[in-house]
Amino acid sequence: MKTVLIALVSLLFIGENKLTGRWESAPAPNGNVTGLVFKKDNTFEGYVNKKPFVTGKYTLEGDILTFTDNACDGAQGVYKINYFSGTDSLRFQPVNDTCSNRRAGMSRLVMGRVK
Repeated sequence: MKTVLIALVSLLFIGENKLTGRWESAPAPNGNVTGLVFKKDNTFEGYVNKKPFVTGKYTLEGDILTFTDNACDGAQGVYKINYFSGTDSLRFQPVNDTCSNRRAGMSRLVMGRVK
């Protein structure tokens, strides 16, 4: 019975990655809260103060996030994800991103998982 239960729980998480879910920053000095929602279908949405501002598609291989979005004319971004406190918070480290505004914003961004 225990083995069946473990197998069932494992099946529920196949295809999941540790990035899937909702992430938010702490309020910035100006009061803005940035959020990202990574979905199981490899799409994501970004928002500031609960107002959508970006959408895109992503892949995750190990801790390398590769994505394109509608904010940088289709330019691809590649970032290493550094997790802290297990997988409850993260920071993005640029590997390759020609979109300077996005790279600057993401390099400073620390996010926590919203449960």
